[in-house]
This record gives sequence, C-alpha cells and structure tokens, in this order.
Amino acid sequence: MIKVRGLTKSFDGRPVLKGISLDMGECETVVILGPSGQGKTVLIKTMIRLLEPDSGQVFYQNRDIFTLSKKEFRRVQENMAFVFQANALFDFLNVRDNLSLYLHMHKKMSQAEIATRVQAAIQFVGLDPSTLEKFPEALSGGMQKRVAIARAILQEPRVIFYDEPTVGLDEGNVEKVIDLIELLKKQVCATSVIVTHDISLMKRVADRVALVRHGEVVFTGTKEEVSDDMLRRLYSTGVDDEQ
Repeated sequence: MIKVRGLTKSFDGRPVLKGISLDMGECETVVILGPSGQGKTVLIKTMIRLLEPDSGQVFYQNRDIFTLSKKEFRRVQENMAFVFQANALFDFLNVRDNLSLYLHMHKKMSQAEIATRVQAAIQFVGLDPSTLEKFPEALSGGMQKRVAIARAILQEPRVIFYDEPTVGLDEGNVEKVIDLIELLKKQVCATSVIVTHDISLMKRVADRVALVRHGEVVFTGTKEEVSDDMLRRLYSTGVDDEQ
C-alpha cells in the first residue's frame, strides 16, 4: 500500500534522513522505533507531505505523492488520518465540535447522523459522552489523546499515522492508549504507521518493526525478530533532539 524509496532530508546542511526505504502493507501495523533525534518524526511528516524531501519517493497505491497536484493529493489525503504528538485539538471548540468538524466539512451527512457517529466514536475510545461538552483544556493528556484518536476514526481512513502516541502520558494512560491501538487493530482494517521510542508499545502492537538510527533504517522485521541486543545498541545512541 505504501512504499518509501530513498528518502533524504537535510536541515541547515545536517542530514536527517539518509536514503530511507520502507514498505507498509494493507491493514499492517508498522512501528518505526528509535530514541529521540533519529529522524523518525521528519520521516513520518515527509510520508504525508507535510515536508518535502530533498530526494526520494513515497508511493501510495503505486502513485508517487510528490508528483501529484495539490488537488490530486487532497483526494489521497481523504484516505489518511494523523494523530499528532501534541493532539492538535482546537482549543476554542469543545470536544463535540472538534470531532464533528471533519464530518461537516467532508461528508454529506445530516446533523443527526453526525451526532450519532460522534457519540459512537467517543464511546469507542472509552470516554464518557459527557466529555463531548468539555473543552480540550479541561481534559487530561490521556483523554486528549483518546479524543485525537476518535477524530482519526471518524475519518474512516485507510491509513492512520501516529506520532509518539504515548509520549508525556503517565503509566495508566499509556496502557489505555496502547489498549485502544490494539482494539483498533482488531476491529478496523487500516494500515497503521506508528513512530515511537516506546518499546512496550512496539512489543504489543507491531506486525513489523523498522529500527531507525541516525536517519537510517538499520533493521526491518517482525517484533519477534527484534532482539534485546538490537535494542541496547539502538538506545545507546546519544544525539540531539529531533527536528
């Protein structure tokens, strides 16, 4: 479904991506694992064309997204959802309006249909319906993350991208988010691409793993093939924070 070929990207002359190539199949969960500073976030942002690469290609269903016009790429984007590290909820909208905004803008649905879909999404992520009337600032980090995932579900995407979905959460909320990603994996046939430094998340949800070090993929395989020695070597790397 998604093929990444030879992606390179530099900032101020410093190489961040160094010829990365990856494949992601239909309904597959691929975890891109590594500590901070390895280029993971730059990679995922390039995969959805938030960043332009210096060279390389990203194919979505055999079409290189960087050769598409803006109009053509918007049609591709309709099949994608992105769960941002900082959640990217609108502070001036309550949760109900944050969730329904996409449906109002992109779907021909009645108000009643939208209300039903939003209610189902908030319950799917394990939040009380009363949460719909609250504003993001009134929610914990874990609750905001689950709202962000609910918004992604409402788009009915073929691909869901997650950027560090457990970062900054306490242990209890980390478990809730991982449980939710596992539930989505079982119930929704979407390709999931997860950028994370969280080894426990990788071990729970990954079908395949790409280990990234210094902007290069140093290993791809199943999670069972990722040895403790590989992880020790991966996390012994000391680098600056990511772009």
